[in-house]
Amino acid sequence: MRILFTGGTGNISTACTALALKKGFEVFHLNRGNRPEREQAGVRTLKADIRDPEAVRRALGDLRFDAIIQFLAFRPEHIETDLELFKDKTDQYVFISTCSAYKKPSLTPWITEDTPLENPFWEYSRLKADCEKVLQEKAPAARLGYTIVRPSHTYDNGWIPGCFGSAGYGLAWRMLQGKEIVVPGDGQSLWTLTHASDFAVGLVGLLGKKEALGQAFHITSDERLTWDAIHWIVGKALGVEPKIVHVTSEYIAQLYPERGAGLLGDKAVSVLFDNSKIRRLVPEFSPKVGFEEGIRASLAWFDQRPALKFPDPTMNAEMDDILKRWKAGCAL
Repeated sequence: MRILFTGGTGNISTACTALALKKGFEVFHLNRGNRPEREQAGVRTLKADIRDPEAVRRALGDLRFDAIIQFLAFRPEHIETDLELFKDKTDQYVFISTCSAYKKPSLTPWITEDTPLENPFWEYSRLKADCEKVLQEKAPAARLGYTIVRPSHTYDNGWIPGCFGSAGYGLAWRMLQGKEIVVPGDGQSLWTLTHASDFAVGLVGLLGKKEALGQAFHITSDERLTWDAIHWIVGKALGVEPKIVHVTSEYIAQLYPERGAGLLGDKAVSVLFDNSKIRRLVPEFSPKVGFEEGIRASLAWFDQRPALKFPDPTMNAEMDDILKRWKAGCAL
């Protein structure tokens, strides 16, 4: 099978690439070539900026693929462009959307692929939902077979998941310095963290399956943890006790609206993802990496790269400001 990833060197796509190579797929990456250190042996890289359609056409030439996996579409116009670029280039166009687009809170904590896509808080989520709508409405006319995949909070080495940012060492650094950590609400809302290697099994398993065309699938772990538990597990792996301070999501949102959008419309809402649909089509999908194992692996990855163990200035500034105002009882 010949497949193309747009990007291919990111948090999720790296693990998907590794699994596709392991299965013997012919793997191509379409990217700007800015991260050669993350390219894997056996991948053929086509250099082009996905936002430059003419450059993409030149890079693709007369190549055709069994599947194209689009990790870099975030706005409806990106899908419009893709319909022109890829309609004659593949049998299956896979759009990576997001579980944050689901309506939350819903009448039931159980989320299926039929749960409405309605997030009034977060523009990122609304735009992804709009992307799905354009694809569903216009792909048939372009005779482009498509599959929609919705990841939730997915992480790999180089990530320390938290509710104030996950890419990088920022949360671990703050804990190791003995600084207080802001956790939204009472810390008891349930959250799902998915290791990228588990997500890859679901995604790669969908490639080439006619039954997946015209369908949407979320792919998440079955492990559910409270936000307090997540931070305690990170602290345990670091050998420290996290100093958690609970602050309401509404207060955070008033101080930092963009940060609050991701809390009120996603991270601070308890949901339980029903993975029965992906399991029916990809029986081998069975998440194996629990968060305790995954975070230890990520921290070990950082230990081998000490130059990357630096603080996150934005996270620190925001948390320090929120804590100062919250403790002073500042009304907003």
